[in-house]
Amino acid sequence: MKIRTDFVTNSSSSSFIIARKAHLTEKQKEAVVRFVEENMFGESVLTDKKDVDRFIEENYLSEDYREEICKALEEGKDIYHGWVSFEECEYHMADLYHDLWDAIEKADKENFTGIDTSLDY
Repeated sequence: MKIRTDFVTNSSSSSFIIARKAHLTEKQKEAVVRFVEENMFGESVLTDKKDVDRFIEENYLSEDYREEICKALEEGKDIYHGWVSFEECEYHMADLYHDLWDAIEKADKENFTGIDTSLDY
């Protein structure tokens, strides 16, 4: 547990200490990209136009998105869908940091170390 001995202006913040090289290594960059792809881009839900109607209906989306979705699919892009919870946001944000640091440290422990990564406040 962290004990604050100085003035704290925002009680819902928490500090951390990590050790890393000044520039990300290639392993670290790959870990960050992989983390973002797996955790922040949603799930691949459409690769062709045949299921656009079902996707819009099942997800209660506005018909206004149909044209943009179809255009993206025609351009060879896949459609990803996800959500972000803003309830208890501070816990989700702390988890996001922890998971990212863990991914980087696993990829390149030699050049990245979490020293004080407890984000409890």
